Amino acid sequence: MAQGALNVAYARAIARCILSEVSEPSSLGMQNSCLDADRIVCHALSLTRAAIHAHPDRSITPDQQAMVKEFALRRASGEPMAYILGDAIFCGKTFKINGSSLIPRPETEILTETADKFLKSLINGGVFADWCTGSGCIAITLLTDNPDFFAYAVDSSEDALSLARQNAEAHGVRDRIEFLECRDPLDASEFIPPESLDMIVSNPPYIPTSDIRILEAQVKDYEPIEALDGGADGLDVYRLLMPVLPAFMKRGAPLFLETGGECQAKDIESLGSTISKNLKYCDIFCDHCGIDRFMQWRKSA
Repeated sequence: MAQGALNVAYARAIARCILSEVSEPSSLGMQNSCLDADRIVCHALSLTRAAIHAHPDRSITPDQQAMVKEFALRRASGEPMAYILGDAIFCGKTFKINGSSLIPRPETEILTETADKFLKSLINGGVFADWCTGSGCIAITLLTDNPDFFAYAVDSSEDALSLARQNAEAHGVRDRIEFLECRDPLDASEFIPPESLDMIVSNPPYIPTSDIRILEAQVKDYEPIEALDGGADGLDVYRLLMPVLPAFMKRGAPLFLETGGECQAKDIESLGSTISKNLKYCDIFCDHCGIDRFMQWRKSA
């Protein structure tokens, strides 16, 4: 095609051609290459999907053409769309995303919605913590929907916390959230007063180390391993958190946890009763697929 024919339709054709050559699209989470192609074109050209369909003859520059090709090649190599676009939707809100944090999952919205219901039951507001906060999507969502609350967002990665700070600024809650870099939860005692938290919510790394290699390529090759790898049995971070977190919680305060599923949840229930005398197991609830994934504990004393 001649240089003068560079237009939106040509950009879409480039992206679709590149993505159609992927040998195993399902392993890359690419169930609809045409939709991925359109999203790439929209991002590269700063246009809506409606605009690229309504104006296929709209001219584009050689630089824009090159950008479409670059993004399509990145997607074809397995890079998640969220990292290419630089954002993801979580609980109806847009969050900046990069390779320093996990991409927010739809199932984690259930964990967040459950925590949100509890916060709304506290009439006078309060303080909660989001442990292993990553991009900050859980804490920030809860703060935007509960303006009378303050949060601590804790993570072991400074890069992830930097991203979370950007998201807090973008959503207007930066003045109600404190970010703590802590690998050992005991280190948080310098910042979080004892028995001060009304709730803790956490989506920690929980995938057993040996299972990392069998994850989808777009997960194991691109998302941060430290946010996935939960040690030999997937329980390392739970072992670290559960004996310590009750010291920060008010009596009766809940701890909401995401897990790897029913079998792991049973192991965590057994683990918690052994290593934490002050946590009482209360309930387990399922994700969109009917898998028992989320646990609720309460501080008993």
